[in-house]
Amino acid sequence: MKRIQRANDKEDIIKLLITDQVGVFKEIWKLLLFAAQVGMRNGRREPLNSADTGKGIDQSTFGNCPAWPGVLYLMALAETESTICMSGSPEAEDVRIAVFQEYANGGLSMLQDFFAGRPLDLDGLLAFIETQREESAGQPDLELTI
Repeated sequence: MKRIQRANDKEDIIKLLITDQVGVFKEIWKLLLFAAQVGMRNGRREPLNSADTGKGIDQSTFGNCPAWPGVLYLMALAETESTICMSGSPEAEDVRIAVFQEYANGGLSMLQDFFAGRPLDLDGLLAFIETQREESAGQPDLELTI
């Protein structure tokens, strides 16, 4: 299994968001999962320009989240619009990992931009989440209930 990488230029925001000051993300994998979803929701996919391979996170760490494999596969499926990314081949795994890493990087960039002029604390994170909710207020709710 490939390791999940993160961009070196996002280390400062990562360190700030996993501190006790914010109190939400105790582990980096949780932050990356959140950031990837923020990035995908906003269509912000950014390649990792430089990553320290020694800081990569083993995918088994994400195993603490039962939704992890599904999130990874669904992100890749939505991005590629092809079932090829669902196969167990090394190439398909590369695609799934790249999609996740790039959306996480985009989400981290959004967080970095948002907190550039604001205090980074729980209230600030809640304000960020509220801006995400406000931006989707005009979009149709696609929640399907059976």
